[in-house]
Amino acid sequence: MDVDDFWTFIELSRRAGPQPGDREAFLAHRLSRISRSDLLDFVQHLSGTREPANTYRLWRAADILMEGGCSTDGFHYFQMWLVGLGRTAYERAIADPDSLATVPAVQRLASLPRPWQDDDHPTWESLEYVACEVGDQRADIDGDIRDVVTAERAVTLRTDPGPNDVDWARLRTEMVALRYPRLWALFGEHWTE
Repeated sequence: MDVDDFWTFIELSRRAGPQPGDREAFLAHRLSRISRSDLLDFVQHLSGTREPANTYRLWRAADILMEGGCSTDGFHYFQMWLVGLGRTAYERAIADPDSLATVPAVQRLASLPRPWQDDDHPTWESLEYVACEVGDQRADIDGDIRDVVTAERAVTLRTDPGPNDVDWARLRTEMVALRYPRLWALFGEHWTE
């Protein structure tokens, strides 16, 4: 499975339904039918989406969506939600996090009354676990599939964010508003520090 195949799986899962559970069921079904090597590829590609998204610049955008309080775990799960938006939205957000304001799912969030329902939050923690659950059901995977990928492919899978662009981590509220004008217009009134 190459990276284009990975994104095709993600895109196709959107057709299964709007809820994460619908998409996860679709992905689990599809992943259970592919080769062991392709399943390991899927895990590696999913983990690989974290590196470009691992910036405080993007974390500040997540903060805006989450009213100023995106925790470390929240950012980890936000990255998976961002993947779930699809390749185009993901790549645009990496290049310009403020572009998220043009994504229909983000515009929908802005229109919802507060507090949001659990399924409305811009996080998708369980996306990461779909392949793990499929791996648990397979006789050709011994243990946690992420450990198998690490051991067999000599790669390190990111588990926690640790961005290097620390100047973006220290932005004061007025600078956040200036650097993310479109997101701020949608969510700024809910920002708390």
